[in-house]
Amino acid sequence: MNFDEPAQGHLWWNDSDYSFGRKEALKTILILSAVTVIEVGIAISYDAFAADGGKFKWVVNLLMAIFSVVKVIFIMGTFMHLKNEKKGFILTCLLPFLFLIWAIIAFTFEGSSWQAMRHLLNAF
Repeated sequence: MNFDEPAQGHLWWNDSDYSFGRKEALKTILILSAVTVIEVGIAISYDAFAADGGKFKWVVNLLMAIFSVVKVIFIMGTFMHLKNEKKGFILTCLLPFLFLIWAIIAFTFEGSSWQAMRHLLNAF
């Protein structure tokens, strides 16, 4: 093994690789910033126009969940370098995330069911 020669791994980027990675990261940061500004704008405008709760609260919650998933996809793809990995590894990282989403939805329905039962029985 010759230690005088530089390693040929990913640590030795040429100028075009560095420029491409920098442009990709900047694009992702701009997309994440835009989605966050839209999220905050929706939340502020909803609170200002429908302070009593309104009947479209579920739409706002759904939009916030969708925007959050979009941000997670961009973060995982760019900054965790999953965009360039093999399909099997991407699925290995993605399936636990999907299980977490399923658990949140399941526990939300379970909680609303318990709340309805509690209100119906008037036990607490």
